[in-house]
Amino acid sequence: MTDFVLERDGSKVKVVVGNELSAAVVPELRELLCAIQDDGVKELALDFSQTTMVDAAGIRLLLAAHNSFASGGKSIRLTAVPRAIFSLLETLRLSDRLGARTG
Repeated sequence: MTDFVLERDGSKVKVVVGNELSAAVVPELRELLCAIQDDGVKELALDFSQTTMVDAAGIRLLLAAHNSFASGGKSIRLTAVPRAIFSLLETLRLSDRLGARTG
């Protein structure tokens, strides 16, 4: 089980993702993101400052979360993305779509 760090300020939430965003942690993070979305959150920031690896399952989760939040008029962005992960998102042409910012 992974412990995600969650900080809330009204309708804004920041979640520190942790060491990796892989198939092993995707189900737990998906559950957390669904709960956040159902709890009146308008802006979600996923903090990647501690993240060293993202796999295909993680990418799929990010896209699904983005689509789900956007369809509800809510925003999601990726913050403090390490250069290697940001480069992967750029290669996949997802950095802009996911609101990814290096940190």
